[in-house]
Amino acid sequence: MNFGKMIDSAVALVDPEAGAKRMAARISVEAIRGYDVAKSGRGTKGWNRPRTSADVENQRAVSITAASARDLVRNNKYASTGVRQMVASAWGDGIAPMMLHPDKAVQRVAQDDWDRWAESPISGQQDFYGHGKLSVRGAYVDGNSLTVWRPDDNGPDGRLLGRTGEHLDTAKTETAANGVRIIQGVELDEDDRRLAYHLFRDHPSSLLYSTALTSERIDAQHVDHMFEPLEHGQTIGISRLASVALTLRDIADVEDAKRLQEKVAACVALILKRKEGQARSPLSAKSANEVDHRGPDLQTVRPGMILDLGEGGEATGFTPAPSSNGVEFIRQQLGAVSAAMVPYHVMTGDVSQANYSGLRASFLGQWALLDDDQQNMIIPQLCLPAVRRRRRLLALRTGDRRFLDVRQTWALPVRRQADPIKDLMAEVIEIRSGLKLLARSLAERGINSDEHMLQINAMNVMIDELGLALETDPRRLTDSGVLQQATGYLLPKGQQAQGLAA
Repeated sequence: MNFGKMIDSAVALVDPEAGAKRMAARISVEAIRGYDVAKSGRGTKGWNRPRTSADVENQRAVSITAASARDLVRNNKYASTGVRQMVASAWGDGIAPMMLHPDKAVQRVAQDDWDRWAESPISGQQDFYGHGKLSVRGAYVDGNSLTVWRPDDNGPDGRLLGRTGEHLDTAKTETAANGVRIIQGVELDEDDRRLAYHLFRDHPSSLLYSTALTSERIDAQHVDHMFEPLEHGQTIGISRLASVALTLRDIADVEDAKRLQEKVAACVALILKRKEGQARSPLSAKSANEVDHRGPDLQTVRPGMILDLGEGGEATGFTPAPSSNGVEFIRQQLGAVSAAMVPYHVMTGDVSQANYSGLRASFLGQWALLDDDQQNMIIPQLCLPAVRRRRRLLALRTGDRRFLDVRQTWALPVRRQADPIKDLMAEVIEIRSGLKLLARSLAERGINSDEHMLQINAMNVMIDELGLALETDPRRLTDSGVLQQATGYLLPKGQQAQGLAA
């Protein structure tokens, strides 16, 4: 009985008429309530539905969830492969900026400055793209990844340190003056703007334990925090494996049980029962001189074992019943896990149930999730802050404020295709119809469009100078090898015969 019904019953004891009206009104409300999930009854009995914020739930669960996810990635093959594939798809060999500015000289200087810095060891032994890989992995596994910027010999923000969610002092939650408050190690003002982060110098379980006892306050302008916000006002993130961790653990237990079942089924190969006076088999586990007259003291069995029970022994055979749907059950559970991570065939390597339509549909779904991660988490929280810092430093170092006006597009990791010919033909149609820019298509393959076009032009100049007519040159030949004479394009004079011969 809920609290409202208890009050109704108490009122009815004092004033039966008033109590009856209250009960009638409550029954009426229950009858007209439009959503079954909002009703109280047998269907929702025992359903715990706390009305808590993301921060409250994270406070209770973030540390143990991250620890569970890390253990799964270390010891569970599906979790390890799934996370690795997620990182490879979202980050690959890196998300690189391609600078844009009306003045090409400014654009080239800005691009060269970024490339030189990003490809140098700026985070221990890692360059920016190696640091980015670990940061993305940390955001998926731990739920939080932090980049702490430090000065180098050339000025501020020249080096960076990668920090996991464990470095956040999540136990530090308190209020301060002037509306400032600290929530799970993140210091916020009254408008939820981030003022500082309270971080441990080393990992709390570091070998240098003495340096991980207390956290230090680091101004937010020196920290980039990457996580996936799931609600407005959420302060820190939660592991991407939170919703599938128990399932992955159960799958491992089922597989262990299945393997043990197969081992037991393969162990007892032959049981010999000898009549009185019959000679011992030479294939038995013990020779005639080694017979233990106390009888077999068997604690374990092994494949191919021949068990001699001795004279007058009795044997009872045991054959475990094989599970007829064990493989199908595991496949179904892994399918549910892959829906939250990467396509099933990518995570498991099992393509026995795959066909072209299914593979393409799974890739399309994954690409939508990749767009979400790249455009709403990785680029704005990791890549863009780094590019802006480097642009500001370049403007400060050169005194040229035009570098502050440099914009950028992004060269993303190549997305593998189920059927490259069909997918490329569809993309060519999009470009020819004006629905998509060639520069955008090149960027999606991680190619800098400006450099790519310059290289194409240089290659075309070389082809023209040599008078070649190549199958791969669409200016001269169609895809069927016919000269493009209809467009008026002919070989240079004096080189036609040489070109046709080539």
